[in-house]
Amino acid sequence: MLRIILIMTLVSLHSFGQDSLQLELSEIKVSANINQSEIIKTARNVSVISAEEIAKSPTKTIDGILQYALNVDVRSRSPFGVQADISIRGGHFDQTLVMIDGVKMNDPQTGHHTLNLPIPVELIERIEVLQGGASRVYGPNAFSGLINIITKTSAKGASSVGIAGGENGLYKLDGTLALQGKKTNSFVSLSKVHSDGYSYNTAFDRSSIYAKTTIESKKGFLTLQGGIMDNDFGASNFYHPKFYDQYEETGSRFLALSKTHNFSNKLSGTLIASIRNHKDLYDFNNYIDSPQTYSSVNFHKSNVIDLEWKMRYLSDFGASSVGVEWRQEGIISNRLGDEVSEPKEVKGYSGIFYDKAKIRQNFSAYLEQQKTFGKLMLSGGALLNFNSQFGTKLYPGLDASYAVSTGLSVYGTVNKSLRFPTFTEMYLNTSTVKADPNLLPEKAINYEVGVKRFTSWTNFTASVFYKQTTDAIDKIKRPNLEVPTMENIDNINMAGLELVGQFDLAKKLNNSNFWFQKLQFNYAYLVADRKEIDFQSFYTLNFLKHKFGVGTFYRLTKDVSASVFYTYKLRKGNFQLDGESPLQNYKPVHLVDVRVDYTRKRFKVFVDANNLLNYEYFEFGFVEQPRRWLSGGIKLTF
Repeated sequence: MLRIILIMTLVSLHSFGQDSLQLELSEIKVSANINQSEIIKTARNVSVISAEEIAKSPTKTIDGILQYALNVDVRSRSPFGVQADISIRGGHFDQTLVMIDGVKMNDPQTGHHTLNLPIPVELIERIEVLQGGASRVYGPNAFSGLINIITKTSAKGASSVGIAGGENGLYKLDGTLALQGKKTNSFVSLSKVHSDGYSYNTAFDRSSIYAKTTIESKKGFLTLQGGIMDNDFGASNFYHPKFYDQYEETGSRFLALSKTHNFSNKLSGTLIASIRNHKDLYDFNNYIDSPQTYSSVNFHKSNVIDLEWKMRYLSDFGASSVGVEWRQEGIISNRLGDEVSEPKEVKGYSGIFYDKAKIRQNFSAYLEQQKTFGKLMLSGGALLNFNSQFGTKLYPGLDASYAVSTGLSVYGTVNKSLRFPTFTEMYLNTSTVKADPNLLPEKAINYEVGVKRFTSWTNFTASVFYKQTTDAIDKIKRPNLEVPTMENIDNINMAGLELVGQFDLAKKLNNSNFWFQKLQFNYAYLVADRKEIDFQSFYTLNFLKHKFGVGTFYRLTKDVSASVFYTYKLRKGNFQLDGESPLQNYKPVHLVDVRVDYTRKRFKVFVDANNLLNYEYFEFGFVEQPRRWLSGGIKLTF
């Protein structure tokens, strides 16, 4: 019923409209601060993945696209978006904020669910990746960085149907209906992806629906969007190397309304209201097959309500912004939270109850002032945050950018960031981990300096950063303890170097048919000043020491193009198969992915080869990733 209501609500608003705007990369307004700035002027390291790059990438999911981004660590337990953990600058999977058009999508149960998003890649206009802590602007979850997925606003040419298939019983069916009016753009998209799995108990079946309507008025625009995703998958040895019959079912739903209103040329405001629900069924070892063992299955439902209001005023003193946000995070579970007086039976599982729950409130108020003094741009602000579980704290920050010349700028920034522990970190006690309900929020001070160089056909950014973290939350295995524990660890400092660039040769030569179209690259180096002495770190000290990526784009004929991506990763940290096995270091990873496509005006055929070299590799110590996987498909647009 919810799906039907969602579709009817959004499509029925189709009597209005809004046009899209095409911008050069250097002119794109990015979300590094409240007062959005052109990327060349932004005093942060921000990467932008365009719709064109997404369309040419040999991947079909958001996590696959992010795999190629600067200093983004995507650790998959299974491919094609089944489950992927995402982190930035050496953080772990609970430290990155993910947004859709500025709407926050993080799940309070665990970061494992953050990328359970129903957004089809075909409707993504661009993805912004902000490196480093941004709590002063975006609140507690933006601890190590943020990812903002910007969806398309124009429905022109967006209607499509597609079919894809490949090895291991893979198939994907998708379709998008786009309706464009004088003052409205509406989308409804459906997708189904299935695979029989690449090894024992790795099959998955995922379906999703996403809908969006944007209405333009003389004073601004209104956007209503929502989506549903259900994903069932085999989780062979996901969380323990000796249990091959693990299984999981997840489902996410969200609905968001945003209204931007221009009161005058100087004053504008935005109101965002959203609700997100997530369900999770996790079975460690076939317990779900018998009513007698239902009690050993994990059942969780999380719920998030978020209201945010912000205003911007332009004056002789620059751009002044102020905002407030209220966020309620809750969960009911048979594992996580405090005991409840009135348990609620789990639907479909007689005798099993949601007998635990937890709710916490978070209120934040923030302000920012941005002012340009000739070639110097300053942006400073602070977030005052109150949490019902963790109290009140102030998180300030300052950014500075100086335009040395046209297309060349230098910048520096210092920001404090924070993150509250998830319900899993605080309450999950199993045979593989012991939680701590008294965990403290983790805090960090982030320093960064960098240089940016943009021309009509190139862009280049280099930066160095230093992060001081206190009360870092980690899963720790100590020799004298049989089970790893969740702990706060002090005094972890991390430094790094980042390089990212792009060369658009076709634009340089003013020849769209030149065979070598574009080259892009990125490199990140990270080092921490703390070592794993007498303990094993599962999160904080388990990061990519080196990550190098290069992508090349070719036009083989007028209608045939190709792209090749190479990724090198060397991970710090170690793992062990069980308590009796010795610790093992991660081996270097070399991955090559290729896409070749044939495109006419409304017709596209593509072939993908992932892990072309058939490389054996691991993102988590004991979960082997797929070898070479060939697939292909057809897409019709109208």
